[in-house]
Amino acid sequence: MKKVVVIGAGLGGLSAALRLRQAGFEVQVLEKQSRPGGRSNVLQENGFRADMGPTILVMKEAFEEFYHSIGEDMQTRLEMVQLDPNYRIYYHDGTHLDLHSNMAQLAEAVEEVSPGGAERLFEFLGSGARKYRLGMDFVGRNFDRLTDLFNPLAGLRLMRTQAHENLYRQVARFFDGNDKLTKAFSFHSMFLGLSPFRALAMYSLITYADLSLGMWFPKGGIYSIVEDMLELAAQRDVPVRTNAAVEEICIEAGRVVGVRLEGGEFISADIVISNADLPYTYRKLIPEANRKRYTDRKLAKMAYACSGYILYLGVNKTYPQARHQALFFSEDYRANLDAIFEDKTLPEDPSFHLNIPTVTDPELAPEGHSLLYVLAPMPNLSADIDWDEAAPLVREKLLNRLEEILDPQIRQHIVWERDYRPTDWQADINAELGTAFGSLAHGFFQSSYFRPHNKARDIDGLYFVGQGTYPGIGMPMVMISSRLVTERLVDEWL
Repeated sequence: MKKVVVIGAGLGGLSAALRLRQAGFEVQVLEKQSRPGGRSNVLQENGFRADMGPTILVMKEAFEEFYHSIGEDMQTRLEMVQLDPNYRIYYHDGTHLDLHSNMAQLAEAVEEVSPGGAERLFEFLGSGARKYRLGMDFVGRNFDRLTDLFNPLAGLRLMRTQAHENLYRQVARFFDGNDKLTKAFSFHSMFLGLSPFRALAMYSLITYADLSLGMWFPKGGIYSIVEDMLELAAQRDVPVRTNAAVEEICIEAGRVVGVRLEGGEFISADIVISNADLPYTYRKLIPEANRKRYTDRKLAKMAYACSGYILYLGVNKTYPQARHQALFFSEDYRANLDAIFEDKTLPEDPSFHLNIPTVTDPELAPEGHSLLYVLAPMPNLSADIDWDEAAPLVREKLLNRLEEILDPQIRQHIVWERDYRPTDWQADINAELGTAFGSLAHGFFQSSYFRPHNKARDIDGLYFVGQGTYPGIGMPMVMISSRLVTERLVDEWL
């Protein structure tokens, strides 16, 4: 039986380990932190239970496929609630727009913002559907050669869908330049670490997927999925060791032979799969003599995603009028994004994501209380920002906005508070430059075939899973990546 060591107990590492165990491999998972989860970890204090990373599930079928692949039924193991609306969009002028999965309700909401906008909405969604079909052709498969990406039919479909155009400009055309609707239907690229002013129009497929496939919340939060995977791992003899930081991937004659932990312990393996951040894996875990493909110089030239500042708040009050998820857009949206992606400075007026999971699951907080998760995208650590000085400033800006859109007296009701900074992403999960959503941004030359492959080309027996390899950033993509690396290993080793 082939021995596999998985570095990192994030969703990608855990799902790959369970798939490989199902296929007949001997697998163990090594996790640096005291608790598994990676970017999908949890903060539990004073009766509050807050997801630390992703907060909502999209493309539920990617998770259903995982459970099915190991002989389980997700519906019987997790209680999933569909959100409606998906988001409430707050604008700087005090107005708001609810983005529903129900198309009739969505069309009605759009009409209120822009008369005649419903027709343009359905044209936009039709375009997104075509991009979704095109994009998923490249998301769900392994790549071995450039011709796997480029072929005449794919090129023709790319041009017909206008997926190569600029995202923000294309969305603006669909909505006749209406600023509110353009913001509402282009922001999704931010979750890939990309400014909509720089992203390809291809990524409007994410907007389409959110609206047409729905957004889901597992009772107990996203971390309940991690907990369920850990239960499955225990049942299936897949050890998950915490406080087991890997110091080196051991290589002899160009082939993986195992890993060495920080304490010096050597663990032999035929195969090593890294769910750690891919740039970190190459920089820190692989001896320089073996790094022929991803040198420090090449890694430095790659494009990295943004970071984020998160404010967690427990308040002794409930908000029946609030939505589970919301977004606030600053007045000068372009200036906010340019500060993050171009100027690498602290945004003057941050836009942010507001998540209040207790709207759906009150048990995440003490009775009569609410849990708030406020995420403001920020420059990554390539910026010259002292976060000990910056964090209190950002906190004040976010609280000022929450007073405007949610509760004028919110400061008086805060009973528990924590924050999470770009420096924490780097320290806790070895995220390159403290990136929040994933390390490598999704520009054209860091997507599909051009993204780092899930099989190291210069080291036999080394593989990758998670957001650093293809398909890329986002929980559904990470689940698909675990399927792809498993398919590759089964084909090559069994």
